[in-house]
Amino acid sequence: MKIAVLIAILSLAFCYRTPQYESAQQVIVQYAGGHILEAQAGVPRQVVVDVKFKKAFEVPPQVFISAQLLDWSVGLPHGFMERVSDITTTGFKLSGVAVGPSPLYSLFVDWYAIYDPRIQVVTFESTDVKELKTGIGERKVSYTIEHSLKDATNAIVSLIGCKHLLTNPIVEVKVEQVTPKSVTVSVRTYWQAQLEFIRFNVLLGTDQSLWVSPAYVFYNDPASSHPFVKRAPSAAEVPQTIELPKVWQSGPRVPIVTLRGYDVERARNMRLQYNKVVLESKLSYNLVTWWDTQIYGVFHQTAIFVADTTYKIFDPDCAELFSECNFKGDSVTVCDRIPDLPGYGWSKPIRSLTVPVSRRLYLFNKEKYEGQRTSFIANQQCMESITFSFAQLQSYEEEDHPVLASQ
Repeated sequence: MKIAVLIAILSLAFCYRTPQYESAQQVIVQYAGGHILEAQAGVPRQVVVDVKFKKAFEVPPQVFISAQLLDWSVGLPHGFMERVSDITTTGFKLSGVAVGPSPLYSLFVDWYAIYDPRIQVVTFESTDVKELKTGIGERKVSYTIEHSLKDATNAIVSLIGCKHLLTNPIVEVKVEQVTPKSVTVSVRTYWQAQLEFIRFNVLLGTDQSLWVSPAYVFYNDPASSHPFVKRAPSAAEVPQTIELPKVWQSGPRVPIVTLRGYDVERARNMRLQYNKVVLESKLSYNLVTWWDTQIYGVFHQTAIFVADTTYKIFDPDCAELFSECNFKGDSVTVCDRIPDLPGYGWSKPIRSLTVPVSRRLYLFNKEKYEGQRTSFIANQQCMESITFSFAQLQSYEEEDHPVLASQ
């Protein structure tokens, strides 16, 4: 009897989770810091930093990163890699890697830790870059990566690793297509540039959770007088202002900016950054370079994540019955079966309910599988007020007969 009462209390106490998120900038290495990426030439070499969340997550989140500052020497081969690992509820590890013997001076990263079923992060790396490693002129390869966010409609990509072998450092990654099962990302280079490997991560979202801008190209003709190409020995900042659809101009929002690639003068150091990200009715930020860098092209993109902490995340393994419409009011959780709902302390009509994916919920209006039986395979946001006495949850693989399944 005591065990049954305990189960009833736990079942009635459990409800739903809500999304959690946190974002910040992290310096992996900084110029003149005496770190091995700058001071040594062995390949590969890396620096690992521990990132701690300000508030622990209920479950380990997904982490999307954007290379906020890239800074390395002109010598070839050169490039970088950034990597997330060991994600827990309290933090994760962030690695910066020099992929060539040339000094890698600075790596700054913007990171976004998100627990929300309407969001998914996929990371891809490959040395199978095919014709990007040889040849001249414009060359492009595409990679199709499977994902599990079936409602995905939007995606933003961030370049987080690349190794350049020859002449100009030129690279661009771009989301080409998003389907309920996969995302296709192209990788492009040009002129006599050659690449040995590529690494990027993609943030996928739904129409309700993620707005994504077009893939922007900021191009400067090599013969122009643009400050990214010709200027006195000084840094240069170019402001960018992004118009937002009206429905995305207010509310709980998190701005995201990514560098998708670059086209840099081969005889100059590579130094590129975005900064001063401000989100109001418009999204604004600066593209930045240093005095000893000439940049012909910057490939970038923006997004807005809806940080809706009122969104309900239901148990993926159990059904839940609610006394009010829209999954509100008192609730009881059904992970297997409850043969006597009133005996478990539940005597209220059921107005809404949730059903996990690939499961079927049976409800009887009498105890012990008797009376009228009703089954559900999807969430019900608002139903006619009905009182049930017995509940059972089955997977599709089980025989479609609740009495036999319970024996």
